[in-house]
Amino acid sequence: MVSDSTKTDPFTQLDNLIPLVSDLFAAIKQKSDKSRSIMQLILDRVILIANARPDATLAAIHLSHQASPLKQPIYCAALAHMIGKQHEIKQDIQESLLHAILTCNITFYELQVLLNTIEGKLTDDQRTKMQKHALKGAQLVEAAGFMNPVMTKAMRQHHERPDGSGYPNHLKGDDISTPALIIGICETYTARIDNRAYRKSIHPKEALSHLFKEDDPRIKKLMLNFAKAIGVYPPGTWVKLATGETAIVTQVQKTSPVPLVKALFDANDTPYMGAVARDCSAAESKVLGATTPPCRPSVDLPVLFESF
Repeated sequence: MVSDSTKTDPFTQLDNLIPLVSDLFAAIKQKSDKSRSIMQLILDRVILIANARPDATLAAIHLSHQASPLKQPIYCAALAHMIGKQHEIKQDIQESLLHAILTCNITFYELQVLLNTIEGKLTDDQRTKMQKHALKGAQLVEAAGFMNPVMTKAMRQHHERPDGSGYPNHLKGDDISTPALIIGICETYTARIDNRAYRKSIHPKEALSHLFKEDDPRIKKLMLNFAKAIGVYPPGTWVKLATGETAIVTQVQKTSPVPLVKALFDANDTPYMGAVARDCSAAESKVLGATTPPCRPSVDLPVLFESF
């Protein structure tokens, strides 16, 4: 029998959902009645994990390397669930948002594998497929019987941007639904913290700062709630302390912007034999900024998050 702690272990269970996402896409394309039950199973598991162990869920997302494009909708669903709770989105809208975020790239994920390895410009054909995938994805789920207008609208609009620079229809401002904006935030964020052939990943705080540059008031409010939900330094983020040590964020504090951390390398970049808790509210051990670990730590990182 699988224990409750194993069922909610995000380091293993989130990635275990990848085959189910593949099954979901296949079922939708085949217009199978199984598509709804598969989708609900995926979302039930994501929500169970995110609710039971939010800090560990964020750590799993930030420490992962998205080798499969089928990971992104799973991670985005977890993030969208968190931002939806923080933003106090109505339950029916939240459900539609999660349905949309799981399926919005259903016609695009196979091309994503290729695009993530391309360093130069896209071909005209690749660009056309990219810009049309939002519309084609919505059409595909509608043909499979998903007639929820909130869901399909979010799918069509998830690459639109408030300033009109998005695609496929260059919508502006309030013409874009809130669920579509949330999908855009989650996808942009997860893409920026992941490696691509054409650029290196960036630190979570830097990824957040890029998104905060949007002038649209709805985006700003959503981003504020996103930052509150995951923290300025989310769990799984490597940070440099005033002591010179390199630490990893293990938990977001609800009542303070100061994260809980554990140092894994000393000031000379020598790995500790175990994790050492540090009080970042103290000036001598405050967080100076995000960093990259000097080498592989000597501890099993998932173990650090067993109680979170």
